[in-house]
Amino acid sequence: MRRAITIFLLLCASAHCVLSIFFVNVSYLKLSDYADGIAPLPFQRRLLMIPFVRWAQSSPLLMRAVARYTRFLVQYEPLTPAKLGCMILGILAVIALGLLSLRYARMLGLRYDWLLWALLLVILYSSYGARFEQVVWYPYDLPHFALFGAATLCLLADEPWLFLAFMAGDVFARETSIYLLAVALITRFNNTRWRVASLLGAFLWGFSRLLARHLYPNNLTMLNGIPWYRMAAPWHWPQLFSIVGFLWIPVILGRRYITSQQRLTLFAASGCMLVTFFFATWNETRVWLEWSTLFAALAAVELQSALLSPAPSAS
Repeated sequence: MRRAITIFLLLCASAHCVLSIFFVNVSYLKLSDYADGIAPLPFQRRLLMIPFVRWAQSSPLLMRAVARYTRFLVQYEPLTPAKLGCMILGILAVIALGLLSLRYARMLGLRYDWLLWALLLVILYSSYGARFEQVVWYPYDLPHFALFGAATLCLLADEPWLFLAFMAGDVFARETSIYLLAVALITRFNNTRWRVASLLGAFLWGFSRLLARHLYPNNLTMLNGIPWYRMAAPWHWPQLFSIVGFLWIPVILGRRYITSQQRLTLFAASGCMLVTFFFATWNETRVWLEWSTLFAALAAVELQSALLSPAPSAS
């Protein structure tokens, strides 16, 4: 009964978190343009959600749902069938990752398998649902969050073929799926299965980029770049440090509580995160969303190890 109640609360928390993202933020893309293939680059080349958005905006079922619920729901932007479809899919993606995390929490040796899911939602909400700057959402964010996160759990659990399966979907969601290959090669290079899986993943990533360039060679480019020295100002720090739920530095400081393999994964991922600073708008913390699962997992392991250590007060 306690477990059933815990999972029910996590399901409600997942839905609440995703609804907060869509109700508080506004879409940076015009979804009809994205579905028609005329949105600006690099956004149009993130192919995964194009067929879904195209279907959602003309779905009679979603049209009826929008007509009914817009009488009761107040948002900063109109609720369209395409937005409602993205919202429903986002809820399902986050819940699916949460349920998957229960399995991997046990594989990581966590006494309370719900802890990883709970920390994941804390990170997701603080970095994406609760923002005072760059309050925008994109249709591919949460599917990418779920696929990249699932692949990360497979990396931690040494499951290369399942890792490849999740990555095969994520390469069409966002180009930063290449980070999965970088971390896998750094942390598992001595393993033949992982080298083969990484090679196949690199082929899929390259194919997705070539396909995107072939489909949309002439779309205009529109980047929302802000100079780094403006982002470094102190009034941006609260938003900036919400990257991975304020846990980047604490997890690194608590690295003695995790295994050498997990520490290597942490350092490799941190290197990839630093690379993101060269092309991302720093206060748009959704661009670091892909690392939420890794930091939730490592924070859960460190928290349990610290609480079970002989001198918890010193910890």
